[in-house]
Amino acid sequence: MSATRRPRDLLRRLNPGQRRWGGAGLVAGVALASVLVSLAGKAASPSASSATDCGGPNRLTVATGADITAGSFRRDLIEEWNRTHTTQVTLVEVADRTDEERAEMAGRARLGSCAYDVFSVDVAWMAEFARSGYIREYPLGPKDAASFVGNVLRAGQVGGVQYAVPFVTDVPLLFYRSDVRLPTTTEQLWEYAGKYGGYAVQLGDYEGGTVNLLEAIRSMKGKVTDGERIVLDEGENGERVREALSRWHAMLVRGTLAHGAEDFSKEDTFTTFRNGFLARESKSSVEESSLQAFRDDDVAYMRNWPFAFHRLATDRSMYDDRRRPRFKIAALPGATAAQPGVGILGGFNLAISTHSDNPGKARMLIDFLTGHDAQMKLFACSGYPPVLESVYREYRDNPRTCAQLLASRGTGDGATTGAGGTGSGTSGEDIEITAGMLQDLADKIYQGIRKAEMRPEYPYYSVFSEVFRACARAVVTGDLLAEELDLARLADALRDARQGRAPEDTVASLAHCGKPEGRQGQ
Repeated sequence: MSATRRPRDLLRRLNPGQRRWGGAGLVAGVALASVLVSLAGKAASPSASSATDCGGPNRLTVATGADITAGSFRRDLIEEWNRTHTTQVTLVEVADRTDEERAEMAGRARLGSCAYDVFSVDVAWMAEFARSGYIREYPLGPKDAASFVGNVLRAGQVGGVQYAVPFVTDVPLLFYRSDVRLPTTTEQLWEYAGKYGGYAVQLGDYEGGTVNLLEAIRSMKGKVTDGERIVLDEGENGERVREALSRWHAMLVRGTLAHGAEDFSKEDTFTTFRNGFLARESKSSVEESSLQAFRDDDVAYMRNWPFAFHRLATDRSMYDDRRRPRFKIAALPGATAAQPGVGILGGFNLAISTHSDNPGKARMLIDFLTGHDAQMKLFACSGYPPVLESVYREYRDNPRTCAQLLASRGTGDGATTGAGGTGSGTSGEDIEITAGMLQDLADKIYQGIRKAEMRPEYPYYSVFSEVFRACARAVVTGDLLAEELDLARLADALRDARQGRAPEDTVASLAHCGKPEGRQGQ
């Protein structure tokens, strides 16, 4: 099977302004044409003209981000579709990071390009894509709508109108070493992390950093938004926000938060948790550090997305000499043992491009990818959190491994490894993720997604996210003192950002945060 190639290096040559505000689409879109590779097994890359023109009556192109799951089973599903349908599908992984992925997709859509038929849309971008006219409405009948987990389905709606259906959902989980205590409250988590070796989170300058910072603020009962309103400067919210960010700065200095967390992405956290620390001199660390430390016992606790489970569970180093896992999972703790923590809902929806020439066939493909059989395999074989109620019911009552699913449906040929069935460790026999392990994972995910909170529904959410993240990260990293954070000024900047207006000074200057002019970061 040919690997799906990504135009990552091309995207990273763009200047920061192009990446941040969506201008990357035009530049990267043209460059992208030379690196598309069909998952149908074609040896040659399509020509520039074939990548920029419409696909024709028997071709669909799906734009998505990089697949970081174990097994990458979504590629197997695309190949299964291509074997059984005349219409052939090409899966294009446009970028590693969601920010760059969004810029490429939005840039193409803004130009009216029909190069992509289906977008894999991060739930945070839904308002932007729908209100900008990039995607079509996606009406569902009552029976179809009821098949999805309610909270997850609503993430595909904008203004009460369905524009997309969920393909994969996401909610943060707590990963912890088997030899340490499970914290039942947030305060216990900080106490145990300080005692047993640290807590790995993602505070890098990307969307995942925004999510972690919002969760940190919510853990202290603070709010930045309430619906579409900015409430940062209302009532007690401001001081709770200041207190939360100040505390996270103190924990970073003390080492309660894993060293390097200020630059971590979700894979950085995974790497730190797993193997030890890579060099972190750069402020744009590669996405493999924080999972590494957990793997190598450098940290005891990790906040990460469910993808990390399969990556850890198929790694021989994560088992003891009696073949018992060296890690466990739990819901994020809350303020009290009776009040579990609330994470921010993540995930990706499948939406049909307004400019697709094949909307009917695109919908058939989406139905295939979001069907019960496909969702079962995606979960068991790669760890994609399911979006259907029926999958969670099945894993509650009759859990099955990837190998069992493939064998029962006659699709197993031994080619899929490293996920829910078996995977190669560093040496020795294959490792199998058991049905019981998958049952526990499904239960923890289901608990989390049913109460997870959504990010605000702003058409210019990406601008809002960057403006908020710049100030919040500055306090946590020490570039801005907590007492210097001008809450009223930041709230006004966020209200402007919600409307798509960036600060007059560069975001990096931190002027909208209240940073004194001329003082250098610490």
